[in-house]
Amino acid sequence: MTPLPQASVDLSNCDREPIQIPGSIQPHGAMLVAHPDTFDILYASANSGDVTGFEEPIVRGMPLTAVIGERAAHDIRNACAKSGGGEIAGVELGLTLGHSTRPVDVIVHRYKDRVIIEFEPSIEGGKTAKDALDLTQTLVRRIGMETELANLAKAGARLVRTMLGYDRVMIYQFLHNGAGRVIAEAKRAGLQSFLGQHFPASDIPVQARRLYQLNAIRMISDSSYTPVPLLPAIAPGEQPIDMSFAQLRSVSPIHCEYLQNMGVHASMSISILVDGELWGLISCHHDSPRIVPLPLRIGAELFGNYFSLQVSVAQRRAYIVASGVARERLDRILSGLSVDDSLLDGLRDHLDQFVELFDCDGVGLWAEDRWAASGMAPSDEEALQLVRYLSGEEQEHPRTEASRTNLWHTADLTSATKLGGFGARVAGVMAIPLTSTPRDYLLIFRSEEAHKIEWAGEPVKQVLSTPNGDRLTPRGSFDTWREDVRGQSRPWAETDLSTAETVKTYLRDVFLKQTEITAEERGKLEHRRRVLNDELNHRVKNIITLIKSIAVQTGAHAETVEDYTSSFEGRLRALAFAHDQSLSATVGGDLATLIEAEAGLHRYGTGTERVLASGDKVRLNDRAFGVLALVVHELMTNAAKYGALSVPEGRLDITWTYSETDGCEIRWTESGGPPTKAPKRQGFGSKLIQTTMVYDLGGRADLSFPSTGMTASLVIPARFVTLAEEDSENAATQADSSKQGSLDGLSVLLVEDQSLIALDTEDLLRRLGAKDVRLSPDATHALLTLGSFRPDAAVLDFNLGEETSEKIADHLVALGIPFVFSTGYGDNVLIPEHLRGIPVVRKPASLKTMASQIVEARRAISG
Repeated sequence: MTPLPQASVDLSNCDREPIQIPGSIQPHGAMLVAHPDTFDILYASANSGDVTGFEEPIVRGMPLTAVIGERAAHDIRNACAKSGGGEIAGVELGLTLGHSTRPVDVIVHRYKDRVIIEFEPSIEGGKTAKDALDLTQTLVRRIGMETELANLAKAGARLVRTMLGYDRVMIYQFLHNGAGRVIAEAKRAGLQSFLGQHFPASDIPVQARRLYQLNAIRMISDSSYTPVPLLPAIAPGEQPIDMSFAQLRSVSPIHCEYLQNMGVHASMSISILVDGELWGLISCHHDSPRIVPLPLRIGAELFGNYFSLQVSVAQRRAYIVASGVARERLDRILSGLSVDDSLLDGLRDHLDQFVELFDCDGVGLWAEDRWAASGMAPSDEEALQLVRYLSGEEQEHPRTEASRTNLWHTADLTSATKLGGFGARVAGVMAIPLTSTPRDYLLIFRSEEAHKIEWAGEPVKQVLSTPNGDRLTPRGSFDTWREDVRGQSRPWAETDLSTAETVKTYLRDVFLKQTEITAEERGKLEHRRRVLNDELNHRVKNIITLIKSIAVQTGAHAETVEDYTSSFEGRLRALAFAHDQSLSATVGGDLATLIEAEAGLHRYGTGTERVLASGDKVRLNDRAFGVLALVVHELMTNAAKYGALSVPEGRLDITWTYSETDGCEIRWTESGGPPTKAPKRQGFGSKLIQTTMVYDLGGRADLSFPSTGMTASLVIPARFVTLAEEDSENAATQADSSKQGSLDGLSVLLVEDQSLIALDTEDLLRRLGAKDVRLSPDATHALLTLGSFRPDAAVLDFNLGEETSEKIADHLVALGIPFVFSTGYGDNVLIPEHLRGIPVVRKPASLKTMASQIVEARRAISG
């Protein structure tokens, strides 16, 4: 509450300023701080009477109902309870208070044993909650079409400016050294551009970055505002009011002066969080005061959450692509090695090929106390100094084995190591440890790249001497300031590090296996590695598509912003749980574990267990596990909202049985809850259950609604289910079955209307052993081909432009030729009813999936 003394201000003050406890708010709203149990008022902003219409002085201990009325206080307490009682805010829009006819928007949250209630006048003609939700949905759909980070950032800046109406919107990315760079910008014509310019780390101090992580949105309506204090003042020994999660929190006067020096009168920031860390900001500026209505701010925050997810996906996609390219080039390099030579000798002879792999100026290999190099690289003596440094031999505190086996990189080798001889020919290095031996390294070098960094003004703050002592002032000019940089290489990007990590893992695996496996076994190992890479790529694309679908469909059926948020979060959690558990070595795919995880949230009521679950020990494959995780989540959520689990005395019984022929049947029975009525319309949840069970698995989902409680019967086909405990005979049978994935010697008809996809699929079939693959672009050509060619199997793209492959399929059925459908659609609704039993391969197909589905099709024909 008390500002720092003037005399204490120095160049480190920005990192120590207690900005989360300013003791004041911005004047476009009012704040009441209440006791969390009684909701009696503890503090009130000096302008509370103006906003609430309460004309008498607001004093400590006064009931909240006296200030805003019984009805409004009831609604606010409910909003606080619905938010979960923590720092997550509850929202009430268009609320009428007891002493005022003007509606207000209210945000309420509980933090550190205080309830903070913020009031903002509803802006007449502003965005309603439905308008904001519709606009947010539209922006989410549009941003979802971008896959590359650069295009994503450009689209994000443009869409946010359209949404919020600011003069300038920038996508600001934090760099490895704490500084930031503007990577995208959308602005009003005539404004100075900051695109590509850097901002020093001191512009956003540490504690400000911490608040950006906690509270994803911050608005300053007028940078020249006069703060409104909270009354009464904090007494000595009292805990200050922490406004970390408050929207009206008053900001640092140094930051306001910073904005004014930029010519900015209003701003808003939306945090971009990737894996829980602050990746960057969506920064909005306006040259006049501006208040964004609360519904639109909530929509902007939701958009920011989805934008963060898309940034994460784009980065992971770039890593996957970089890793794939690295593996392909490594395959080419290692395939040229003689099987009679050691791997190290082979690498020494092919070092020049690594220059292309890493986009570098030189490569060196230090192993077995020998140095070999290609391109711009250090001398033998300089290389020895470097590897001694990397292994910790010349450091005061030697590096541990764990640190020695990690990647090490720098773009400023001289500053990082204090070694002489570097900075021109060799300025940057990336060190890839090859073995556990301290000095075995593959070293990637880059030469000096003398360049200029463009800063938005000289990156220093000034100390101004005043009669009251020294005062820290922010930069006064944001004209472009260029800094000459020497002795450094181009920085190593995340994709470079991803490639290096791939090379490290790849080569270390080869080293470990070289003495144990024959040339034939090494070929099999690389084949399995490529299959795994294809499968990983396939799964990542499916997950991205599924998340987009869930986001769009949830928004289409949500009635409020809160409904959208909770539903979307719950479905993503169910999807994440399914992914984690299906990959776990100990519990992944276990049906009982899945049900227990959901049931544990609702199990106990008034001291009694109200969710009972029992059945055979069965496991689901990854496809069925992902589907059932979403289905069980929807059923459990509905039971908690409307069914048996919505009351303490309600009960839910879940049982399941396994049959080798019929698969697994799950019986869901609710009782003791409110009287049940069949829904008048099918919501997204019910549609999701029916669609995923019936079309994704070919199973069954029967829901009924007797007055005693909802019941459901879910049937999962046998091919997706196995008993958890298999004997050795069954395991051997499955192993033999997996070997049938080979298509050795078979002839295949491939019908595909996209030439590149056709070539890729042909290559995949030949890698599986197919001897003769005939390609047809459409139904007419395929039927003519079948007149003179009888294949052993066929792969049909179901959608062939303006026609389908139904006629071909019917002809193949008549001929008794097994076939599979290949499609990029997420379900089978376009496939005719009489052909829905045909196995389906989702695009892009993996080796494993293609082989297993063709085997299934041939097995069905042979009977």
